[in-house]
Amino acid sequence: GNPLGVPMLGGETLYHNSYNDNCLVNVAALGLITEDNIIHSYVPQVAKTEPYVIVLFGKSTDQTGFGGASFSSKTLDEDAEEENVGAVQVHDPFLKRVLVEAIKSCLKFIKQENIEIGFKDLGAGGISCATSEIAVAGGFGVNINLDNVNVSSDNLNPEVIACSETQERFCMAVPKKYAQQICDIFNIQFALPTLYPNAGAYIIGDVTKETDYKISYKGQEICNLPVQCITTEVKADRKPQHRIINRQVNQQPNTADIDIKHVCLEIVKDKMNGSKQHIYRHFDNAVKGNTVVYPGEADAVIIKPITDSNVGLAVSMDSNLYGFSDPYTCGASAVAESVRNLISVGANPIALTDCLNYGNPEKGSVFFDFEQGVQGIADAATKLSFNSEPIPIISGNVSFYNESKSGNAVIPSPVVCAVGKLDNIEAVKTAQFFEKNLTIICIGKRYSEFASTQCEPFINQTDLVTPQVRFDDEKVQNKAILELYNHNLIDSCHDISTGGAWLSLVEMVLGERAQPRVGVELNYHHSDDLFTQLFSENGGFICAVKNREQVQKILEQHNVYYTTIGQTIEQKVVKITAKHCSIVIDLQELKEFWSQYNH
Repeated sequence: GNPLGVPMLGGETLYHNSYNDNCLVNVAALGLITEDNIIHSYVPQVAKTEPYVIVLFGKSTDQTGFGGASFSSKTLDEDAEEENVGAVQVHDPFLKRVLVEAIKSCLKFIKQENIEIGFKDLGAGGISCATSEIAVAGGFGVNINLDNVNVSSDNLNPEVIACSETQERFCMAVPKKYAQQICDIFNIQFALPTLYPNAGAYIIGDVTKETDYKISYKGQEICNLPVQCITTEVKADRKPQHRIINRQVNQQPNTADIDIKHVCLEIVKDKMNGSKQHIYRHFDNAVKGNTVVYPGEADAVIIKPITDSNVGLAVSMDSNLYGFSDPYTCGASAVAESVRNLISVGANPIALTDCLNYGNPEKGSVFFDFEQGVQGIADAATKLSFNSEPIPIISGNVSFYNESKSGNAVIPSPVVCAVGKLDNIEAVKTAQFFEKNLTIICIGKRYSEFASTQCEPFINQTDLVTPQVRFDDEKVQNKAILELYNHNLIDSCHDISTGGAWLSLVEMVLGERAQPRVGVELNYHHSDDLFTQLFSENGGFICAVKNREQVQKILEQHNVYYTTIGQTIEQKVVKITAKHCSIVIDLQELKEFWSQYNH
């Protein structure tokens, strides 16, 4: 990210023992484009009447990443470490930075000449995947000549040239009459061959009206298949192994004898819940100079992408650890939390993308988890939308076989990235409490649903229910928060998720830099169940406000469940009073626990 000159707009870090054998890293990339500049990843229809060719450009093809896609579909085996290393792609972000500028220049030429093209990057499966996909999506076939591919050495086998996943490569379907001019932009104007051995742009094939995928090598045809059979018609028959999941609390958890203060401190001590500043400070969050709200300052990161406009773009990426106990709720919760994070900064959700990480789908139990997760995401995108259409899921990725040879699969891990629009970045509020005498309001009802939550280890009970996503409640809560923003009634806002209202309050008091400005005094005399009020992870918000009466009026107009739970105070402590206990925790103690992993 840093050498590419792209800001890293936050993220999320989760810990679970199932990741010990299978560490997951998911990345979502965002770009801004004017509508008339959109280029599609398929051969345009004009290729039916005009000769089109395939141009490959970028780094020279080598053996790195050969079998990378199939490697990602294997169970990991330490004994095959040497083989595994060879399947990993080797990146070169410095070359990519030059390629980005060359591509900009190329696309400028294409627009000036009003040329229709198809454009794809090379990822899994390398040349064979990219060229077959760009052809089939337009209803065409393609003839590829591997002899024309720029390679790093002369001893590469044809299957390596065709399927290697060498990084920093792209392909374009362009009119034959413009192909040489396009190649010259990369080879002469930007001198790619001088930056990396054998890098550059080369014509490697022809687009055909016949929907066949053909590859030749040293004058011989080595592949001839209907292009659909290696792309759109590839199917696998998977059968889910259904299981019954309890979503109703049959018995209230017995929390009467639990030491609340002990749980408060233990949750903050856990690295799952502590500050992740040590991680996100490794990345450049400000390159380009348009970052408005930085990682850790609020639930979403905000940028100002258009120089002469105050419109902002908010970004959030989320997952959770509910997948083993309730895979449907796991998917729905990932969407719901991502949306809440946008709402927390006053942004209106406009789009979602996802990466779905699961174990071996040939196992019925895993495929059931996958089906359930997809359904949860789809339902949440539909039911949390503010209009008649679902929040669009504009792209995505599925990562299967995240499993070791010993059979240890990752917990179902749907990762959801949400983007939202703010009409005016000047209205944004962050999460930290900055002033004393603000009223603290908890929005959203707390339920005794604790399966797979941060406080589950403290409950001696096995028939627990995963925190459910109540779509209707979440939707009205989200609308109410946006209306509070519209009336400039919010001073601080933070969603409730992992760790419950307690962890949200800790983060709001400490702030991104663990430098508290005020303390809080919380009053829970209205409840007989302090444990649920503090640690329930059901969706909601904590807000700090000045005009309590006006805020309450709007919340009641939206029929939102809320409770006034306290106020900010000058003394730097957290005071909690309830029917059966009184707790005081010094903020210095919380700060040390929460920040301990940043040293």
